[in-house]
Amino acid sequence: MRNSQAIPVIQQLQARGASVTAYDPVAMETAKTHLDGVTYADSAADALADADGVVVVTDWDEFAALDEEFDAMASPVVVDGRQTIERRDGITYEGLTW
Repeated sequence: MRNSQAIPVIQQLQARGASVTAYDPVAMETAKTHLDGVTYADSAADALADADGVVVVTDWDEFAALDEEFDAMASPVVVDGRQTIERRDGITYEGLTW
């Protein structure tokens, strides 16, 4: 977690006024000690519900399996920093770092 790219991404989003809801199946308890002002979801689907956008900065298989969960977003905008999410109709997709 100490070298996670999620930390500066979250901090920069917060600095720009974003409310951040995070989910990681492994690192959430550790994240809570590094990040203030973040809401933590119980699942990826819960994190996406009513979200205006999502930034993916980890490549767990669980995230690659997401599909109809994007339909629950207020604005299905996906910024994928790990080439994890499958592009599909119904979402605005932007891939980074490749």
